[in-house]
Amino acid sequence: MPRRLAITGPHKVEVLEYQDPPLQAHQVLVKTELASGKHGTTIAGFEGLNFGGQHFDQEMRLFVETESKAEPSQSTPVAPRGTGTTGVGILADIGPEVTRWKLGDRVFGFMDVRETNICHEDRLWELGDLDLHLALCLEPAYVSFHCIRESQVRFGDSVAVIGLGALGLLAVRMATQGGAETVFAVDPLPNRREWAARNGADYVLDPTEGDAALEIHRLMDGPGVDVAIELAGAYPALSTAIRCVRVGGTVCSAGFYQGEARGMWLGREWHHNRLTLVVPHGCGWGHPPRDYPKWDGKRAYNCIVSMMRKGRLTAPGLINPVVPLEEGPEVFRLIEHEPDKVIKFAIRF
Repeated sequence: MPRRLAITGPHKVEVLEYQDPPLQAHQVLVKTELASGKHGTTIAGFEGLNFGGQHFDQEMRLFVETESKAEPSQSTPVAPRGTGTTGVGILADIGPEVTRWKLGDRVFGFMDVRETNICHEDRLWELGDLDLHLALCLEPAYVSFHCIRESQVRFGDSVAVIGLGALGLLAVRMATQGGAETVFAVDPLPNRREWAARNGADYVLDPTEGDAALEIHRLMDGPGVDVAIELAGAYPALSTAIRCVRVGGTVCSAGFYQGEARGMWLGREWHHNRLTLVVPHGCGWGHPPRDYPKWDGKRAYNCIVSMMRKGRLTAPGLINPVVPLEEGPEVFRLIEHEPDKVIKFAIRF
């Protein structure tokens, strides 16, 4: 039987066997070569803090209390959950009404970390001569793409990216490619700062070695940056983002924060500098981009793929490490306990 990398409980990732169902009319079966997933969102889901005793009402767009009073750690589903977002592979079977693809086509798109993936034919792209590792950046690039667009980073702006996981590093790359005059990259992990420096950041700062926001103001001769993009998903990082922008600046808050806020002094810079807060499309669910209908998800993904093919969006060395399926659980242990050893993982089959 084929195997998958699955979350089976809080802080528990295992290799499991599974069986594929029959293909539906417009589905294809992909024999997976490489697959990858998100770090922050997955780890945040281990505890389920934001959903403990709460239900998100889609109609009201509001969290409301549930009848269950289970502790947050008990609210995590026991059914195995996927660990992947993006994959690359070869078509091994096609549904009876598939028109876009033929057997043997090499494709990439939205996939789980498993030996075979059943995908809708419209949710895949031809790999062509695109680098496999760059193709795995499709899904995280979608969030970074909307961070840049919806915070309205413009040619000549100054930008600070706080938190240099895959999303943050891609945001650094996009801000640079989009014409930002000065780009700051902030993260405690040296390998991530080094990647940012090689790929467009003008300054890289370690927030554990001093006041990063103060240093940004000093390097900007006082005012601060036009836009700060927070992608660490931690309240201290959001505080740094708030503190490093100039009067009337924009804070793009894309991190998936867990639990109640601590250390947020909103009566300081937030209040006195009249800031704008943006949560970009790609975070959460059930909402369109701010510039819909001109832009929708399909156009955004197609644009990202096009920019990759044209060499305008690159991410050399971002996928690291690449390991066999059997080592997948160890990768998740590293993500939680030794994050300096992982930038964005990939599983090879």
